[in-house]
Parts: sequence; C-alpha cells; structure tokens
Amino acid sequence: MSSADPARAAIRLTDVEHRYGDVTAVGPIDLTVPAGEFLVLVGASGCGKSTLLRLIAGFEEPTFGSVRAAGEPPVPGRGAGLVFQQPRLFPWRSVGGNVALALKYAGLPATPERVDELLERVGLRDVARRRTWQISGGQQQRVAIARALAVENPLLLLDEPFAALDALTRERLQEDLRRVSASSNRTCVFVTHSVDEAVFLGSRVVVLTPRPGRIALDLPIGLPRTGLAPDELRGRPEFAALRAEIGAAVRDRSSSEVSA
Repeated sequence: MSSADPARAAIRLTDVEHRYGDVTAVGPIDLTVPAGEFLVLVGASGCGKSTLLRLIAGFEEPTFGSVRAAGEPPVPGRGAGLVFQQPRLFPWRSVGGNVALALKYAGLPATPERVDELLERVGLRDVARRRTWQISGGQQQRVAIARALAVENPLLLLDEPFAALDALTRERLQEDLRRVSASSNRTCVFVTHSVDEAVFLGSRVVVLTPRPGRIALDLPIGLPRTGLAPDELRGRPEFAALRAEIGAAVRDRSSSEVSA
C-alpha cells in the first residue's frame, strides 16, 4: 500500500469490497493514490480491474468500505475524464465537433482555438474537419483522449483504451498518452492486461489477484517520465527487470487460481 498522506490523496479506497449478488468481485482493498500519479491496474481477466475503475468513477458504489476522490464520494460524470475500449464518438460530428461538444457539456467555451489546442496535444489538428468515420481506429481513440482532456478534471480514468488496436498503433498511442500525462500532471488510473504497457505507462503498478481482486503487488516504477525515447526506455535493464517482476506476479497468482 502507498505511504502517501491520505489527507492529500487524489483517490482513497478504505476497506473496499464489492459484490454482485453472492459473488465477491473485488476486495477487501485499501489503496491510496497521490495527486499526479499514473497508476496502472494489471491482472488476469475477471480479476476486478474494471470494477475497481467503475467504483472510482462513481458508476457503482462499494458493497462495503468507502471510495473517495479528492476527499469526496465520486459522482459519475464529475471530477474525472473517462476513456473506454471503444471511443464512443458521435459519427455525425466532425473530429473537432466531438471535442467542442465535450467542452459545451462542461459549460466551457468551445472556441476554435481551444479545440485546436486539444487536438494538437494528441496530434490530430490536421484532421479537425473530418468525420470520425473517415479516420483510423487509432485516431478515433486519440479523439476520445482529447475529449477527456477537454475538461480540466484532476483525474483521468482509462479502461483498456488500446486493447482493440493493432500493435503498432497501440505503441504510438502509449507514447502519446505518456507524453500528454507528463505535461498535464493529472492523476491517471489505467486498466490493462499488458505487463509491458503497465511498465511503460505507469509511475506505479498494482497487480490484482484473480477474483476476488485483491492487491498482490504494489510496485513503484522508478523510470524517467520524460527525456527518453520509447525504444531507449524499453531497452533499459530496469525496464526488463520491472516487467519480469510484474509478469511473474500476474502468472503466479493466475496459476495458483487454476491449481486451486
């Protein structure tokens, strides 16, 4: 568990347990996430990663325990930007129109300058006038990220946003997200199955056990957040060591579940 001061935490989970009927999906879990941290949740399918994210977003309430975001119970649609596996864009609107709509819903000025600025952050300013169905899947996910960044929420929640993409596009978007998160200093919680993705993106990685999801490993990632090219970062011995440690934790927990 993190030693961060709970009073200054962006997210605080205390004795959290969540059940669906008689099935315990998650918990008990205690977790503190300090402001500005990029936390990655990793584990086997069905371990409760997405459930935990929904609890943090306020889409569900814990069966037991408490969830706090910036000291308050989370409210859906407030306080957090959300990015899902599917971009969920409006196909009848342009790329820029989708971002502008997010600004309008938040009660913010949807000026062309602000829309261009957000699209520039994800490398899409040159396609602002295209319809979303005229751009690639990877570009659509960039629009979803730009839309989540449109409102200056302190928290960004991402549920396997790159899972359906090809390997090359996925790596490019990982690089984009790493750069954007470093420049915005937002608190991020990212769900993934990929150990490599977890080490590349996270400043901290939490491995969950098979259901019910509990914390099996809580590991700070002491790699530089800026100043290294992606290939250079992945080529460092520390990267390989962290990937091996996290991978072993995921495999060991999954194997023990199977043998049980």
